[in-house]
Amino acid sequence: MTNSMALRRASRPSSAPSTGGVGPWLASAHPHPAAVREAWSTDARLALIPLGHLFDAVRLPADVVHLTLASHDQAVVERRLARHLRGGPVIHDPEGHRYYALVPPGTAQDWTAPGAECLGRDVYLGVPRPDLTEPDQVTRHSYWAVPVSRPGKLCRVRDVLVLATVGGCLADADADADADEDEDEDEASA
Repeated sequence: MTNSMALRRASRPSSAPSTGGVGPWLASAHPHPAAVREAWSTDARLALIPLGHLFDAVRLPADVVHLTLASHDQAVVERRLARHLRGGPVIHDPEGHRYYALVPPGTAQDWTAPGAECLGRDVYLGVPRPDLTEPDQVTRHSYWAVPVSRPGKLCRVRDVLVLATVGGCLADADADADADEDEDEDEASA
């Protein structure tokens, strides 16, 4: 399976209800939407939603995202993510040092990009309440780094693939440079 197959398969739009907002659309991915609304009302403000129905999620390590976007400043990273992913929704999990880009369902079946894993069917994702768009330095709960702008709006697979591939290459280059420095230090001390 190739990423080009993932692009073709995932080009089908996810089905969004014709009425209602982002919250009801996200909740509709769960077999019991009321359970999602109830979970969002707890202190965690997070609901476990099954992937593979309305969307899949690409899990990107924070260091890969920060290398690709050339910044560790969260406000800058969020602006650049929104621009690079054309407003596609992204969840940031500051505690886990990860980002989750929401992509069309079926993407996980053919995803092969190094440096990022695409999660799909049989996986649940912690999805924050739609209005949680700011980091909370105290709780460090997940929030929307790039909020869902409308029901059915997802990241384009190609854009996420570029982000993951470039970041993976930069991370590999950093690791190679660190290994070369370690070798140089070992030779100098010998």
